[in-house]
Amino acid sequence: MITARTVIRAVVALAVTAAGLAALAAASAVRLPWHGANTAALRLSWSAHPERIEVCRALSKAEVEARNEHMRQRVECDGKAATYALRVRVDGALLGDEVVQGGGLRHDRPMHLLQSYAVSPGVRRIQLEFSRRERASDDSLRGAAAVPDADTGIFAGRAAREASERGRLTRAAVPPRLTLDTAITFAPQQVVLVTFDPDGRRLVLRVDTASRRVP
Repeated sequence: MITARTVIRAVVALAVTAAGLAALAAASAVRLPWHGANTAALRLSWSAHPERIEVCRALSKAEVEARNEHMRQRVECDGKAATYALRVRVDGALLGDEVVQGGGLRHDRPMHLLQSYAVSPGVRRIQLEFSRRERASDDSLRGAAAVPDADTGIFAGRAAREASERGRLTRAAVPPRLTLDTAITFAPQQVVLVTFDPDGRRLVLRVDTASRRVP
C-alpha cells in the first residue's frame, strides 16, 4: 500500500538527486586554471618588514613643563605600520594591482608576498612597482627630538636614543619605493622569479634555467 509518507519521501529523493546532478553539471562547466605547454609564469615572492610611519608634534614649553620630569620631551611621536601598493605590468597590461600590509593584529609584522601571473612565452617587458601608500614622517620634527637639549630630567638624552632607534628600524624596513623595469625572454613552462634583496634593498629577477616546469 502506497502511503502519503512514501510519496513524500520519493519526491524528496528525486529533488535531492536532481539538485545533485545540477550541481555536478555546473561544476563541470567551471573553467579551472591550467598551465599548458605554451604558458610561462612570473612569480613574486619575498618577505620584508613594513616601515613605521610616524606623526610627530612639537610640544610647547608649557606642555613640557606640565609633565613629570622623567617624561619631558620636546617632540611627541605616534605612528603605525605602512601599507604598500603593488602594481604589476607585462607589456603594458596591468596584471596585478593590490594593497600589501604586514601581518599581525597591528599589521606591524613582516609582509609575506607570494603571487604568480601567467605569461605567454617570448620577450616580455616586466614593470613592477611596490610603493608606500602613506606620507613620510615629518623629518624636521623628528630631527628636533635628536637635539641634545631636546629632553630634560633623569632621562635626558632619551630623544637622541629614540631617534637613533627609529633610524635603525627605517633602514631595516623595505624602502618606500621599489621598482623593476626590464625585458626578459620567457621560455615555455618556465618560472621567472622576482624577489627582494634586503642587502641591496632592491628588487631582483632570477631565472632558473634548469627548470622548465610551471607548477
